[in-house]
Amino acid sequence: MNNSSDLKIIENELKLISYHYYISCLFINYEFRKKILLIIYLDMEFKKIINSSVEENIIATKLDWWKITCSESIDGKYFSVPALRLLNKYFLNNNIIKNEILLVINLYKKYSIEKNRNKKIKLYSKYLIIKKNIISRILEINYFEPSVKISLNYLMLSKSFLKHNENSISIRLNNKAKNICKKPKKRYLIFFLLNSNNMFTKKNILKKLFLLIFRIWY
Repeated sequence: MNNSSDLKIIENELKLISYHYYISCLFINYEFRKKILLIIYLDMEFKKIINSSVEENIIATKLDWWKITCSESIDGKYFSVPALRLLNKYFLNNNIIKNEILLVINLYKKYSIEKNRNKKIKLYSKYLIIKKNIISRILEINYFEPSVKISLNYLMLSKSFLKHNENSISIRLNNKAKNICKKPKKRYLIFFLLNSNNMFTKKNILKKLFLLIFRIWY
């Protein structure tokens, strides 16, 4: 199977798993879009494992499989899994990306066994930061304007608190993020979309797309 077929499989699955993330990726320049789609797809696969209602040792085993195969794919080993073939194509011998992907998996493993709510929030927030770092590295963004950086920090915290049903705190943090940076430059827009609590759906997509013409992400 060729890489274009592999990418099509990833795109179709991501569209089913997370319509919001799929649409968000359309706002990335085409030269980077394939790599970002792959990273987000892998992230959703990892997340699907920790959200499954299975025993902790099974979750750990599945995440360890991804950890080994992602590492070996980037190091040059061939696998028959579409996502791993693309990982080999896009990130061959890229040790920085490899280490960051492995860090994400390790954070998911710690998160899956952690019982303390506050510690889970901290782990989830750290995971969001690492994911942001991976995407910014792929997009070749080495600098974030101060207002963008601060706004994104609030937004990622908001997403983390919402994940753990701390709705009132999440809303306050989200409002702070909006007040600091309402209309980010186009190159930063993807980070706001991926962390926004206001998701794309098939019902609201026209309204959302209209707002995004003016770079309004919330």
